[in-house]
Amino acid sequence: MAFIIKLEAKQFSVPDILFIRSASSACFVLLLRPVLRFPLRTPVFGLHARRSAFGLVSMATWYYTLGVLPMGVSVTLNYLSPLFLGLILYLGDGSGSKPSTRELGYLLLGLLGVIVLLNPFSGRLQPGDVIPVASGVCASAMAALAFKDVRVLKRAAQNEWQMVFYFSAIAAVLSFPLTSLARLHIGHDVQGGLLLVMAGVLGALGQFGVSKAFGSGDPIVAASLQYLTVVFSLLLAWLALGETVSLAQLTGVGIIVAAALLNIAARGRRPSGA
Repeated sequence: MAFIIKLEAKQFSVPDILFIRSASSACFVLLLRPVLRFPLRTPVFGLHARRSAFGLVSMATWYYTLGVLPMGVSVTLNYLSPLFLGLILYLGDGSGSKPSTRELGYLLLGLLGVIVLLNPFSGRLQPGDVIPVASGVCASAMAALAFKDVRVLKRAAQNEWQMVFYFSAIAAVLSFPLTSLARLHIGHDVQGGLLLVMAGVLGALGQFGVSKAFGSGDPIVAASLQYLTVVFSLLLAWLALGETVSLAQLTGVGIIVAAALLNIAARGRRPSGA
């Protein structure tokens, strides 16, 4: 999804991308409903709205950074959210989801991998990138709050497809007034629009997986596994966009993967019910 949006970010505005991606995701869920037979009515619309607000701000900011920063940098900033989520749970969660000091340390080790991967002293980032980078960090913090609300929604007996649908539908409604379609200006090529529709389908599938992982599984394990996105993004940027991958970046990837594996092992050694 991020790769497609990176390709189309120069042609489409952020509101256009948000609307097409979100509307496509919502329509995809509606097409699946007769087959999978999941309910869409909800008594906790306010929770969905709050989670959608956090997620929409995060997603809009991420799409902005995808258009102005190298793909690997943008996606890495977006996936600082596991670190923020771990900190939120460490400081305020009284359940078994709360990470231990060691597990939080492994998430911080992942941060070290991110810093090594970004390698800010290599000249890769320019002075004008300060605002996009800061925006990306803020977006990841908002995403962490959205991930935390996924668990709240799951405890309210909401299924994953409900979460995907309401998030996508609310994002589509809120972004539409700012789109070129709302101004009756349609100047984009059909191929680019179809690619964004594909991004919406991929986004819905990815969001279902994230909702399932954070809602029903161990949030710290899910957060650790999210770092694999950085590896995939760098691989795509190298293969398709011709972006160079330095030894420092590969070292950062190694640290990130090692930190994720250490956290998974630590959570697996916990006593049952802890």
